[in-house]
Amino acid sequence: MSGRPDPVVLASAPGYRVELAGDGVVHVHAGPLSFRLARDACEALTTTLARAMVQLARVCPRRPGLEVLPGGGEG
Repeated sequence: MSGRPDPVVLASAPGYRVELAGDGVVHVHAGPLSFRLARDACEALTTTLARAMVQLARVCPRRPGLEVLPGGGEG
């Protein structure tokens, strides 16, 4: 037993998890990858990813998926 508290899960989604370790290091788990980051490095990474996603939405917008709705539009 190391005496350190268990990491606190800050957020998660299927295949992804972000934890705060007892020493203040942020652990980011994304599929098979894991990063151990100081808080300022995690903030910089998060900001960079958010900016990239905004830019991606501008240059490559998602098209709505097509689906068949019940009723077929008869009326």
